[in-house]
Amino acid sequence: MIFEEYKTKHPLTKMQYHRKAVDLIREHAFKAGMPDNKMTRSQKQNAYMWGVVYKTIGAELGYLPEEIHQLMQKQFLSYENLGEKFVKSTTRLNTKQMEEYLENVRRFASMELNILVMLPNETEWNWSVK
Repeated sequence: MIFEEYKTKHPLTKMQYHRKAVDLIREHAFKAGMPDNKMTRSQKQNAYMWGVVYKTIGAELGYLPEEIHQLMQKQFLSYENLGEKFVKSTTRLNTKQMEEYLENVRRFASMELNILVMLPNETEWNWSVK
């Protein structure tokens, strides 16, 4: 919804406000109601990552979920800047980037390790947010 649509849908009719004040109120309300463009990963994505993906892979390979997390971060979230190597944290990923990361981990587990990691809607694991 653009601001002009918002103004017509939610008119302010009190006569005690000046036109400039009304516009400022509307603009603030409109911006406050918009979701942040940089939404970080969801809690459900995080719970699924730890409760299903990492536990499944770790159980098959004999690693702890924390160890799998570090290995997968190094594999899929590492980058180089000015000759230095860095690993990006999953806490900095937005929801789309997080899903791409999880898809890469599932694909890697399937193709390279022969481990089937269930999708969120396929699992019976209780990975709900606490």
